[in-house]
Amino acid sequence: MIIKHDSFGVLCLQLAVVATAVKLLLLPTYRSTDFEVHRNWLAITHSLPLSQWYVDATSMWTLDYPPLFAWFEWALSQAAAVAEPAMLAVSNLEYDSAAAVAFQRGSVIVMDLVLLLAAFWLARDVAATGAAWNGVGASFGAPGSSSRGTPPRSASFSSLPADSRSSAAALAGRRGVALFGLLALNAGLLLVDHIHFQYNGVMMGVLLLSLAAARTGRHLLSGVLFAVLLNIKHLFLYAAPAYFVYLLRHYCFETTGSSSSTSSSGGGSSGGGGSSGGGQGLGPRAARGLTRLAALGVAVVAVFGVSFGPFVALGQIPQVLSRLFPFGRGLLHAYWAANAWAPYAAADKLLVLVAQALNRRLGWAALRVDADGVGSANLAGGLVKVQRFAVLPQVTPLITAVAVLLALMPCLVGLWRLGRAAGRVATGPGAAPATSQQHVRRVFARALAYSCLCGFVFGWHVHEKAVIVALLPLAVDAVCSRLAARRFLLLSTAGHYGLLPLLFRPEEYGTKILLVLSYFAVAATALGALHGDAASPHARSAKARGKRSVGLALGWLQKLYLAGFVAVELYCAVVHERVPALRERLPFAPLMLTSVYCGLGVLGVWGDMAFEWAGEALGYPSRSSFGADP
Repeated sequence: MIIKHDSFGVLCLQLAVVATAVKLLLLPTYRSTDFEVHRNWLAITHSLPLSQWYVDATSMWTLDYPPLFAWFEWALSQAAAVAEPAMLAVSNLEYDSAAAVAFQRGSVIVMDLVLLLAAFWLARDVAATGAAWNGVGASFGAPGSSSRGTPPRSASFSSLPADSRSSAAALAGRRGVALFGLLALNAGLLLVDHIHFQYNGVMMGVLLLSLAAARTGRHLLSGVLFAVLLNIKHLFLYAAPAYFVYLLRHYCFETTGSSSSTSSSGGGSSGGGGSSGGGQGLGPRAARGLTRLAALGVAVVAVFGVSFGPFVALGQIPQVLSRLFPFGRGLLHAYWAANAWAPYAAADKLLVLVAQALNRRLGWAALRVDADGVGSANLAGGLVKVQRFAVLPQVTPLITAVAVLLALMPCLVGLWRLGRAAGRVATGPGAAPATSQQHVRRVFARALAYSCLCGFVFGWHVHEKAVIVALLPLAVDAVCSRLAARRFLLLSTAGHYGLLPLLFRPEEYGTKILLVLSYFAVAATALGALHGDAASPHARSAKARGKRSVGLALGWLQKLYLAGFVAVELYCAVVHERVPALRERLPFAPLMLTSVYCGLGVLGVWGDMAFEWAGEALGYPSRSSFGADP
């Protein structure tokens, strides 16, 4: 059955209600020190003058988010003044009355409306785009289903059997609904925002709104939304190079032509922008590009001006920047994020043991050990300081910055080259070839996910929660490509499991395990069903012959890795806790094992995506770039 516009909206609404109900059930659960962090920021922005926002140090939890988030806290404080005025006293540290808890928990749920709105826009676009390739785009009422980004019905489509057209349209609708569910019910956001306590949902909502705007050709709006996001949370700086290349190449000075795209007041690309014929010479194209670049630049500068302008006037920019970029906190967070530096730090610990044993046996220091880098508390004790490695070379902020930029290069080059080969591959049975612009807009979700993942893998002082930033954009690609779906399942499992140590109380053990397992089961089932459907004649005939596995088609190594989480959990939750010798001699082992094992999965997904982008940078686009189903 085809999911039409009305039923599509109803299904998404039902999923939104389920997500909200789950969040309400989590109200009485554990809350971390981040609850006090945000209470203090409410108090600072409400009770102190602007000049004191980034200066006040009454609490150790000083304001260290960009100015637009500070204004967001100020706006919330106006409502908090009505709900519980006592929570807004700067000196009222650790204040957690029932009213204060209810207000702050409720504010997270309400602000998640931004995420739900973005998820619906993206889901509708994915459904409408997929359906449009089969002539039923109007069924979903997406902005692009009538003119923007909708390809003409090809002659081959008319010859397809009615059941094939119906099946393809139904698949497009299911993709949209599945995407909405993956975004709205993300286990990581439930763990981090609605138990641990943060406002990641609203930030991810703005990011996904920007992505949706880019996918629908509203490039100016996309750029402005991303500028707003940077002024809410500077963690998203890792995605800035991808946005810069994408907007410069495919909006300001686009070279990709699209006979079906039309310009819009929202900053969409104009049709035929890449054509030099028909009276459009280099001069007009360059003029149009400069005009767009100027408009984009003015809009972005305006956003930063509104955000940082008052602090420029106060002469406090150095103070604000020192809060935003606290390099003194060290490479590793209190609990190692599951990135490249987790196995690096673990290797350093193992080398210390090897060095000490070797030096004792030889009677002299054959392997030098930095005394300041020895000790379990140094790297795994949760201390906020600059950590030192005992054997391996020290890692500086400059090294991490270079590593991130080098990791990003294949993606940036690939984004620049996109469009040259687009249009040669059809995205479905009987579909017209994708135009270059439509191809670029789709691939941008993958580029955004990869860019954020590079920041997570190689960044300085990365929080374990930052994996969510890469995970949600990847979900957009996962519902369209089997390859991306496999990556999503692996990354979500590793990323979500890596969040579990944040919730260390026994009372939340069952809840956190249930959330992660439920999301894994739902994601695996939904994505397996999507990619198990006979979406192409080749897949249908292969399935009938029984010669090809359907669904996600995980490899044996991927299955083995996923099964390994059971062994890790058994050791951390059972073996380590019941063997006193392990607790005494290796107190850091559960956290280190969790970080390293999850890090291996994250690195595997990153390496797979990096290899794919390297191929595209060299001019060998992958099948998944065009929507094929490898």
